Amino acid sequence: MASISSLGVGSGLDLQALVDGLIAGEQQRKFTGLNRREAIANERISAFGLLKSSVSLFNDSLLSLGNVSTFQGRNAASSDADSFSVSAAGNAATGSYSVEVVATGQAQRLTGGSFVDVTNTAIASADTAIGGGTLTIQQGGQPSFAVTINSATSSLNEIVAAINSAEGNTGVEASIINADSGPVLVINANDVGTDNQVTISVDDVDTNNTDAQGLSQLSFDPSDIPGSNLTQANAALDAQITVNGQTVTSNSGNVFSDVISNVSITALAETTSAGTVTITKDIDQATSAVSDFVDSFNALTTSVKDLGRAGNEDGATGGILVGNSVLRSLSGQLRSVIFNVIDETQPEGLRTLSDIGINIDREGQLALDSSKLASLLETNFDDVARLLAADGNAIAQNQQLQSVSFGTVSSELGEGDLTISVGDTSFTVAISAGAANNTLQGVRDAINAAGDNAGVTASIILVDDGLGGTNAQLILTADEVGDESAIAVTVVDGSDADNEDLFGLSRLASVNLTENVASTLDAPSGIVLRLQDVVAGFLGGGGEVGIIDSRTQGLTRDIDRIDDERLVEQNRLNAFQDRLTRQFAGLDLLVANLTASGDFLLSQLSSISEISNSRNRN
Repeated sequence: MASISSLGVGSGLDLQALVDGLIAGEQQRKFTGLNRREAIANERISAFGLLKSSVSLFNDSLLSLGNVSTFQGRNAASSDADSFSVSAAGNAATGSYSVEVVATGQAQRLTGGSFVDVTNTAIASADTAIGGGTLTIQQGGQPSFAVTINSATSSLNEIVAAINSAEGNTGVEASIINADSGPVLVINANDVGTDNQVTISVDDVDTNNTDAQGLSQLSFDPSDIPGSNLTQANAALDAQITVNGQTVTSNSGNVFSDVISNVSITALAETTSAGTVTITKDIDQATSAVSDFVDSFNALTTSVKDLGRAGNEDGATGGILVGNSVLRSLSGQLRSVIFNVIDETQPEGLRTLSDIGINIDREGQLALDSSKLASLLETNFDDVARLLAADGNAIAQNQQLQSVSFGTVSSELGEGDLTISVGDTSFTVAISAGAANNTLQGVRDAINAAGDNAGVTASIILVDDGLGGTNAQLILTADEVGDESAIAVTVVDGSDADNEDLFGLSRLASVNLTENVASTLDAPSGIVLRLQDVVAGFLGGGGEVGIIDSRTQGLTRDIDRIDDERLVEQNRLNAFQDRLTRQFAGLDLLVANLTASGDFLLSQLSSISEISNSRNRN
């Protein structure tokens, strides 16, 4: 039996096209769904990437707004910038100060000429050796530094180079002026003031350290200028200013950095009248950070809206993530924080974003009332900063304790000892019966006047007694903030064995005092930190996978599964194609054989017919 080498050869039919059509139809039926699922997954991965980018940009704006330094910026202004400049660190106290520049400092300058060489002959060139030894140079009270000069390399040019490159040079610079009269050595102090005044002592190889020969020609002693070999062209002078009428002298430069805490004033020129230094809070920096926050929040809201937009009858297509729970969760959590009310540490009227001029509309977009924000930053800067940027750490306060009520400030308390502890330090006030300190007012004065007072201030307030009159109460306030300055009062009641009851001096014991203000206040985190917590859940970080990345990873795994399914289907189709090819090949062969048999029979019948016809003719 013959075999078929190509489909359709035996039957004359295009069986290969038939097989290919069947396979293509099956492939389309199986792969269309997989391709559609893969395309959707890739679109969602791209959409989540866009969402993550938008959330990251929003988080960047939170970093600035949540940084306390954003609200610690200071503007420093000088009313006479030609005479004095000013700068301020972030924690400088605001205020205005009267400033006068009495004198600007002057840097010392030494010169020397008419040098002689080792033969005591006047030199005409700065390249001529004058003699070796060691120069010891000291500026004011600063550490001295040594410059060793070899006799063979002791020209003025070489000495200048050695001084300028000397290890430990504290601020001395040497140079040469090639004048008509010969080379002139110039030695300058780099900065002004007597603390930069130069002294040069010499250990001359010729053993005479003070004569006008050899290296000793460079000696200079500011306490013995006539006996020095260098000439003082300019003396070192100190800078001097007045701040609020108080004279301040600087012997180390024209910069005054310790007159006003965290403020630096630089004297530039003498003034003829007082000028003003003004330190204010940098409201523009804070306003800019808030504005950036509003813009980035709105951009994120727009992105979320576009990605989750539903299609409509007008033909607008839906967002790629329409109905996705991640968008709903992100939007809901952000809006929840935006509407937060923080009243634990905030005064009335400064507890929400809307209170400081940040409002939200129906579309979820924020709008900033810049004038309202600027006004509040002017009047309530710290409250605005705390509402936005509080870090959730406890706030240190001046603890305040309040006593029970006494009839009047002259009410007698009894006698005994009050021991008041402020943190780890304590002091004792002895109260004597019949003495001036045996009254509420007397105890107050005794506490405040105690020479070893550890940091507490006593005061008296008058309170309503509910009957139309007043009672007096003692108030104890810590001078410093925090737990380290917490107040405790113990009593040894000289008239009552019970040191903690509500009689006599015992009424001032800690157990009978009310804490009006705690030494630390548990402060909630500000709105920015709460927003950052929300964002962190979606972006991840610190080894944690965020919600967005988690969804992206899930979609990537879906694509991997689709690839696996596609491979399985392709293998099935390959097997199906092989089976069809074999079946049609068999059919083709069968048809070819039947055709061959038919042709043979027809041939035989034709031969029989011809034989019969031949016989009939005969």
